[in-house]
Amino acid sequence: MAMGGDGPWVVAVMWSLTAIGIVFVALRIYTRVVVVKSFGVDDHVYNIAFFCLLFNTIFMTVGVHYGLGQNLPDILENDPDDLPPALIFEATSQTFAILGMSIAKWSLGLFLLRIVQEQWHKVAIWSSMGCLMAASVAVCFVYWFQCTPPRYLWDRRIQGRCTIDTAPVSMLLCILCVVVDLFLAGFPWLFIWGLQMKRKEKIVILSSLSLGIFAGAFGIKRTLEIPKLKSPNHTKDPMGLIAWTAAEMTVTMICIGIPVCRPLWKQCFNKWTTSGDSKSHEPNSAGSFPLQTIGGSTSRPKPVLRRDSIFDPDDVLREQDRKTGISGSTTKTRPYSWILERARGDNQSEEEILGDEFRRSQREDLEAQSNGRIIYGVSTSERSL
Repeated sequence: MAMGGDGPWVVAVMWSLTAIGIVFVALRIYTRVVVVKSFGVDDHVYNIAFFCLLFNTIFMTVGVHYGLGQNLPDILENDPDDLPPALIFEATSQTFAILGMSIAKWSLGLFLLRIVQEQWHKVAIWSSMGCLMAASVAVCFVYWFQCTPPRYLWDRRIQGRCTIDTAPVSMLLCILCVVVDLFLAGFPWLFIWGLQMKRKEKIVILSSLSLGIFAGAFGIKRTLEIPKLKSPNHTKDPMGLIAWTAAEMTVTMICIGIPVCRPLWKQCFNKWTTSGDSKSHEPNSAGSFPLQTIGGSTSRPKPVLRRDSIFDPDDVLREQDRKTGISGSTTKTRPYSWILERARGDNQSEEEILGDEFRRSQREDLEAQSNGRIIYGVSTSERSL
C-alpha cells in the first residue's frame, strides 16, 4: 500500500532525528575512545539507546508502507490484508521506543554514578533508574497483552477483544519520564555547587549537565498526546504521539551527549583560539579524579599532581611532618594511607569529562582533607610517645 496521510511526514521527522542521533553517537565514541581514552558502561548503554531509536524508526517506516498514518476505514477499504502487518510493525516500533526512552535515561544515570561520591546520591540515582525501567517493562507487557487472544492486537480478522486500557499506564510512564528528566537535570547541583570552583565554571558545568530539562519539556508534550491512544482510528491519530516519542528520545541523547563530549569541544576550541604555546594547554596536566565503576570499585586515574611536578606523595607527607615538628625514626600512625593509594592509582584511565576546573576542585578538596587527617595522625603519635 502506498504511503499516505500522516505517514510521510512522520517518517521524514523520525529519520531526521535518527540522523542527528547518529552524529552525537559518533562524537561521543570519538571523545571517549580518542580524547579521554576511556569507554565505560554508560557509553555502551548510550549506544544501545541509539539502536532502539534506529529500530523504532525502521519498523515505523515499514509500517507506514503498509498504511500507518492513514485512516483505518481507508485501509480496510483499499487493502485490508495490509492492516495486520501495519499493526504488528507499529507494536514492534513502540516497544523499542518505550524501552529506548528508559535506556537513554539510564545512560545519564550511569554517567552521574561515575561522578558522585556520597552513598545516598548513588541510592537516589539507582532508585530513579530502577523505577523508570520497571515502569517501561510493565507498559510493554500491558501493551502486548491488552487483547485476548494477544494476536488480536494486530490481526482483527480473528475473534477477540481488547479488555485492557493502556492509556493509564502509558500516562504513568510519561509522567515518570518527565520526573526522572528533571531529577537528573537538577541532581548535579547538589554535589557540584559546593565545590571550590569559580562561580562561572560551576555554572558552565552544571548547565551542560542540566540540559535534560529540555527532554523533560518534550516529555510533557508527549504526555499530552496520550489520550489519542483511546481513538478508534488507531492507525492515524496516535502518529503525533509516535513522532513526539522519537523527538524526546533524540533530545535526551543530545542532552546526554553534550556534557560527555565537553573534552572534545574544549580541544577544538583551544585549537581555534590558540596560535601556539601548546605547552600551556597540555592535556590532562591537572590530573583527574577517580570515577566509580558500576560494580562499586574505583577506576583509578593518574596521580592528581601535575606531570611536571617534582614531588610525589611521600614528599607531601615528609613536608607535613616537617611542619608539625615530627622527624627522625619516630613511628607515626598514618590513617591517611588512602591518599597514597589514590595518588598511586593503577593509571587505568584519564578522564576529562567535566574539565580541568572540576578536577582541580576535587584535588583541592582532597588536599584539604589530607591536611586534616595528617594533623590527626601526628597528634595521635605524640600521645603514644
